[in-house]
Formats: sequence, structure tokens, C-alpha cells
Amino acid sequence: MKTKIKIVTLALCAFSSAVFASSFPSKPINLIVPYPPGGAVDPIARLYAEKISQSWGVPVIVLNRPGAGTTIGLNQAARAEPDGYTVVLGTASITSNAPLYRSLPYDTLKDFTYLSMAGMIPLAITANPRTAVDSMDELVGQLKKKPGSLTYSSSGNGTIIHLGGELFKSLAGVDMVHVPYKGSGPSVMAGVAGEVDLTFDSVFLMDPQVKAGKLKYIAVASEKRLKSLPEVPAIGEKYPGYFVTSWVGFMGPAGISADITAAWAKEIARVAALPDVSDKLATLGVESVSSTPQQFSAFVESEIRKWEKVVQDAHIPPVQ
Repeated sequence: MKTKIKIVTLALCAFSSAVFASSFPSKPINLIVPYPPGGAVDPIARLYAEKISQSWGVPVIVLNRPGAGTTIGLNQAARAEPDGYTVVLGTASITSNAPLYRSLPYDTLKDFTYLSMAGMIPLAITANPRTAVDSMDELVGQLKKKPGSLTYSSSGNGTIIHLGGELFKSLAGVDMVHVPYKGSGPSVMAGVAGEVDLTFDSVFLMDPQVKAGKLKYIAVASEKRLKSLPEVPAIGEKYPGYFVTSWVGFMGPAGISADITAAWAKEIARVAALPDVSDKLATLGVESVSSTPQQFSAFVESEIRKWEKVVQDAHIPPVQ
């Protein structure tokens, strides 16, 4: 009798789970953005929210929850019910925060369901026109001859851009001085003004300055050359394995069912493939992409491991 009851109970659980998944979504969805309104990530979230709402027939409400290096919004998402109705648009900062912050309120690998990537943001190294290097070989040569003789700006201590510069130093066996700024805008303008020799940031922000003759490309921060900049060499061509990118992706709390996870991944892939979405994202400096949940979680884990080593090797102090 106990065996029969157990079988019936399992069957009912499976049935109710299937019914729940098949009815998803049936109420408004909250999309948390751990950045302020009007920032670089906000319009990406609103574009996806609009398209998903149109497809699924339910409101997708964008909730801006900035603060504490994105941990406030991410923690709210991690503590939500794992029913698929609360998700967060995470960014590359989660992978750099993991080895830097001693007391995160969540476990980056265990407390989230990774649904799909949604966009990649290419990065590059540029130089002020007055800086006496015009190529990666010249840059490395200068730093080999005179270690620490050049400065590079980033959007802040502990950011992906900062760590990307440290990774370059490690692979090239050179030293240059990091000058952090409060955000990408000030960092790029410091390069334009000649306050620093080099600037490490997004292609999107720096390309207009390059076209205006106020900066010059040294290399893109990828394994291969970008289709949009085929004439600019990739750091990975000289130093295999070098790959640094900013990105955005959809995440939810741990424990979302496989069916609902799959529904999210399928919908994000559909939206990412829409020509108007791809075109709009391109105007924001974002390459439209998607992934399976497994690919996304594996990528996040590999990025965390990479940055753990960079933080350790560069002796970057942890954030309390």
C-alpha cells in the first residue's frame, strides 16, 4: 500500500509540475536591473522586456535596483521564489565581484539559475595620439624596456576592465600603472585629454573618439579580430587564450524547474535573433547573442576561476 501511495504521489507531483510549466507565464514578470535607470544596461533590459511581454502576453516589469556593486539587485533576485516570475539581467561584474568581495550575500555559482546570455560588449585598448606606441608590439616593447613607464585608465578598481588590464600585464610579462576612474565615461575622457597613455574600455565608447582622431586603437581584447574592426589586431593573436568581454545575461534564483528554465532560454534566443533587436543592440555597442543554460553557467564559472587567478597574481586587495 505504501508503495502504491508513493507512486501516486510522485505521479501527482509530476502532473502538477507539468501543468504549472505548461501554463507559464500566467502573471506579470519582474525583471530586476541592478543598475540605475538610464544607464548602459537599462535600455537593454527594456528592449528585451518589451519583446518578451509581446510574445508571452504578460507584463514584464523592469525594476531598477542599483547599489553596492550590483549586489543589492542580485541578492533580491537570489532570494525570490524560484518560479520563473522574477529574473535579473546580470552582467560581467558578477564574475569579478566573486573573487573580490569577502562577504557577498549570495553564492554566485549556487544561488542562481543561469537562463541565457543576451549580449556581448567588445572591449579594446586605445592610446592617446601623443603616446609613442602605435601597435601592440610597440606597446610591449616599450614596457619591456621601461617597466611602469606607461599608464592605463579603467572604469574603476576591481572592474572587468581593470582585471583585463592586469591579465594583459601578466600574459605579456610587462608592467604598466593602473589609474582607476569613477566610470567608463571619465576613463575614456582621461585618455582623450592625455591624462593617461592608454585606455581600456568598450569599443562602443571609444570608437567615436578614434574616428575623431582623439584616440588610436592598439588592440581589441579578444581571441580573434572583430568583424566590425578587422584592421585592429586581437590581443589573443599574440597571447593565446586572452579573452576579456563585458556581457549581459538573464538569471533567476536557484531552483527554477527545468521546463521553465528551458522556456526562458528559448524565448531569449528568439528575441536575440530578431533583426530589429540585433540592430537596436548594435546602436548600444552590444552584440546580440544567446546560449543554453548549461553554456551560460559553465561560462560564468570559467570566468570566475580566471579572475580569481588574476586577483591573486596581481595582489589586488579584497573588498570588505
